[in-house]
Amino acid sequence: MAATVKLNVGGKHFEVSRALIDEHSNTMLERLVSDTWNKNPDKTVFIDRDSDIFAHILNYLRYGSIEIPINLPRTMFDRELDYYGISMRNGIIDQESVAKVIDSLVTQLAEAQKKLDVAKNNHLMFLVAVECCNQFRRSRINNPNEDSVEIMIKKSHKLWKELDKTTHLSNKERKDILNTYLERHFGLTVAQGANI
Repeated sequence: MAATVKLNVGGKHFEVSRALIDEHSNTMLERLVSDTWNKNPDKTVFIDRDSDIFAHILNYLRYGSIEIPINLPRTMFDRELDYYGISMRNGIIDQESVAKVIDSLVTQLAEAQKKLDVAKNNHLMFLVAVECCNQFRRSRINNPNEDSVEIMIKKSHKLWKELDKTTHLSNKERKDILNTYLERHFGLTVAQGANI
């Protein structure tokens, strides 16, 4: 006897272990693949049923419990269980709740918002670094012999206003990010003790 059973359910092919089917004897599914009904164990057995629901039926058989997706009505699942002769155990079959789906989506949205906030912070701080670099270059043109250059970006500058509006970074965090961008992209550093 083959170790697996080949099934074609509504046009979709499944290969299921014989052991799983044998665990659920006295079911229509077991009879469909038995030697009595199926003389050639290597032949694919066709079942004219819904293949999407059948995938959930198999998971129910494998794990002994299942959470049915919200887009699958419980009545349809129960009807398929009945067709295959599989008994339902109370409390073992749960319908995925709308509240669970909403909670999951809200969590995903909050995580995405955090990532977006970080990206906005980084974008704005990079633009501040570009402004600092531009001021540095202009100052070096006017004063080529200076060892250091003081750069001033006023609180009224549109980038600073945008940072204050969209981010909650401390001055130290801003300084660290700015320093990283200045060093990495422009070869510049913020002097120790510089105010930001």
